[in-house]
Amino acid sequence: MTELLPFSPKDLENKVTFNRDHVIINLQYKINNNTEIILGSKIKIKHLNTFQCVSCKKTVKKLFDSFCFPCFKRKASADTCIMSPHLCHYMKGTCREPQWGDEFCYQPHYVYLSFTDKYKVGITRHSQVPTRWIDQGATSAALLARVTSRHQAGVLEHALKEILHDKSHWLNMLKKGNDRPSYDEFNQKVTEVQNWLKSKVKESNKELIVTTPPHLNLSNEIKLIENPVIVAIQFNLNENNANAKYKSINLDKNPEIEGVITGIKGQYLFFGEQVFNMRRHEGYVVNMEITTF
Repeated sequence: MTELLPFSPKDLENKVTFNRDHVIINLQYKINNNTEIILGSKIKIKHLNTFQCVSCKKTVKKLFDSFCFPCFKRKASADTCIMSPHLCHYMKGTCREPQWGDEFCYQPHYVYLSFTDKYKVGITRHSQVPTRWIDQGATSAALLARVTSRHQAGVLEHALKEILHDKSHWLNMLKKGNDRPSYDEFNQKVTEVQNWLKSKVKESNKELIVTTPPHLNLSNEIKLIENPVIVAIQFNLNENNANAKYKSINLDKNPEIEGVITGIKGQYLFFGEQVFNMRRHEGYVVNMEITTF
């Protein structure tokens, strides 16, 4: 993970009051906030042929998107609206876990613009800025709007798909390395998207505004962010990635993986031209050893 940053998400909403038009985050990863991962270190990951549900922590023989089968079918965190928040069905009375929805989904959320392998739109809880951008391998990002629920953020994100992508291509993202648009280029794109979003919200009247649970007393305001601070993220990488022929490796085909760490970007560990997606292996019980030379 990264060290505590000297700014809050609120600071990133306004470059005038923050008195800075951009910030740069230089990443250094640690394991359990203790062991620093240094490029050139040797890592060994061995799958112990067992899995643990990310929700109930039960040991199982098979996972379904990192859940045991009962949790996959019953938990709100495994429902389809997690990946497609504009399809939230809480207000229809069919949420799998309404209390969890209150605590997770009905919290302040941001809609943002980022650059991974291309410009894309995304959403995140206020508490996940800038972690969300780091996880997805974004090298530049800026806030576009603040709302009071995941559902509302998802509806805006879905609307913005008319002009932006909402997904990255993992291979292209890795090949981009630390490449990013210039400050002026990214700022111009932010302005273009802001103008489109402002026009869309005005034209649609109340069609883009979702209802919220009465007992939570939430505002349904869409707060458009007009002067966001641009965040540049510098990943810990060996450069010259554009021509690399990366191959994804996993613990299903290779239960024991060993190599020298040559980079980290988003959820990927680099071992030369082999890459290992850590997020894909959530719930895998492993032994891991890191040796620093």
